Amino acid sequence: MRSRHRRLSCRHVQRAQRGQVIAEYVIVAGILAVMLFATFPGADRSVIALLIKAFRDAWSTYSYTLSYPL
Repeated sequence: MRSRHRRLSCRHVQRAQRGQVIAEYVIVAGILAVMLFATFPGADRSVIALLIKAFRDAWSTYSYTLSYPL
């Protein structure tokens, strides 16, 4: 009887831990989303917008370089 009680309490602890992990994941994901999509005070763009602009600039430079004849 005692071992059955211990098994049940272990399952309860595992469920509680699983619930806590989900809550922490949601909080961290929310904070990251706000950080990536919020605009900076000095800049008028978010981190995602700045990253997209950097990729576009790099690609335009790369394609311009490729257009030169050898």
